[in-house]
Amino acid sequence: MTDLTRAPAKAASRLELPAGTSRHAVHHARWHSLFVRSLRSFIIIGSTLIVVVVGFVIIFNPFKQIAKNLSSAAVGMKGTTVTLSSPKMSGIRQDGQPFELTGGVGTQDILNPAVVKLAGVNAKVGMDDRTTTQITSLSGVYDSTRDYVWLNDNVRIKNDDAGYDMFTQHAEMDFNSGKMLADAPVKLLLSGGSVVRADRMSVTDNGHKISFLGHVSSVIDPDDANTGRTPPESEP
Repeated sequence: MTDLTRAPAKAASRLELPAGTSRHAVHHARWHSLFVRSLRSFIIIGSTLIVVVVGFVIIFNPFKQIAKNLSSAAVGMKGTTVTLSSPKMSGIRQDGQPFELTGGVGTQDILNPAVVKLAGVNAKVGMDDRTTTQITSLSGVYDSTRDYVWLNDNVRIKNDDAGYDMFTQHAEMDFNSGKMLADAPVKLLLSGGSVVRADRMSVTDNGHKISFLGHVSSVIDPDDANTGRTPPESEP
């Protein structure tokens, strides 16, 4: 007598996959699932970052934060720092005379866009006597809200028409009022050959009053005395 209850079991056994094939399929499925989950997470994170960056640019728009009186040959950005190639700032002083300030390279933080840090400073300032003062330094910082500049390292302030050439390591100048302060030792050369040295120097009254402070020494040349210029004041 034939046992019919065993036949279905034998038929089913013919459809089973080998054990090795099953393990490979399971491993492949798990890897595929992990890949899909990772890809989904990457897409979500990437999309979020893009939205954040676009929103940041729309809200802060760092390239429009550059001062209105500032131009640049090229602009780059890294983090919150904007790099300016050959930046140029210009404006009109209170007495109606122009000023122009340029740098080899400038940097500007978009969180404080009014301040520009400069390397290789070169400035021209029109004076009320129609002469032009030239200012150079290795580095400087310009505040566009006040038209104020801090000059550092090998500062030179020269006016050929007025006949003076000044050297110091640090000075600051208000372009609007013409006030200037040098809080480091200064050396002033006059065209006739006179030399004035002091610990500090201040310029007020739009350049008409110069005061030397601290230890002051001077060598006066008669040619300078005969030019009719008012000698600079000195204070102990």
